[in-house]
Amino acid sequence: MFGAGKLTGRFWFRRTWTGKLVLLVEEEKPRWFNRRPLTKLRWRDARLLDLAEAPMRTLMNLERTYRADYASGATPQAIPTPVKRGAIPTPIARAANA
Repeated sequence: MFGAGKLTGRFWFRRTWTGKLVLLVEEEKPRWFNRRPLTKLRWRDARLLDLAEAPMRTLMNLERTYRADYASGATPQAIPTPVKRGAIPTPIARAANA
């Protein structure tokens, strides 16, 4: 609004009253009416362009690795049906006496 602040790379999530998750980012804003170059840390809602900045790379890398780990373990394995010893399995499409 009154000048761009630098992102520190710290982030947090908050939940709204409607249940949405909002990403919060921490930024350094220059203080008003100060001759010395002091900055003030403040939290604000993230914008889309914040995700493209260098301090937020860790968040984007975390998202990629988490999705890769989740996708690899999320595939269900087919469980073979037990077959009795000596029985001949019949195909489902044909009748047993045909």
